Amino acid sequence: MNISSEATKSETELPGPKVTVLTRDTEFRGTVGFTGELQLNGRLEGEILSEDGTLVIGDTALVKADIRAKKVVVRGQVFGNILARERLELVGSARVFGDVQAGALAIEQGAVFVGKSESLQADKVERPEAGSFFKLLTLAGKEEASSRAPKVGEAAKSLPPVGGKPVEKGSPS
Repeated sequence: MNISSEATKSETELPGPKVTVLTRDTEFRGTVGFTGELQLNGRLEGEILSEDGTLVIGDTALVKADIRAKKVVVRGQVFGNILARERLELVGSARVFGDVQAGALAIEQGAVFVGKSESLQADKVERPEAGSFFKLLTLAGKEEASSRAPKVGEAAKSLPPVGGKPVEKGSPS
């Protein structure tokens, strides 16, 4: 497994957040846990977990895994489910085949997403009552139709003449 030199330095030498880079010639099977930022450019099969980290799946990456992280940015291919507590971004040539749950979801033009998505913000948003909306439309449609129909006791109106003589509604022509 190839890990960039940034990842091998001690945490005290690095200013800012810790960044781990798995290069394009890296292949890994199993569970990967991380803090800070993980940039994955190789192949990984298994599971990726982080409570507070940011996962960046590079253009050359192929991932067959379920992913749980704070923030996920996908540029490569992912086959598996993704849970991004804060944000999930599908950028450029991203290809995601699986279900996603995210605090926020951004899909850039050109990215492909095949699966279903669910917002983690759904509990915080008041859902409108769609049923009452359709009841109003149904009632409005019935009122409009009844205003066009002849009322009881109203005489049937004559239709324009056919062949020179008037034709009444309901009479044979």
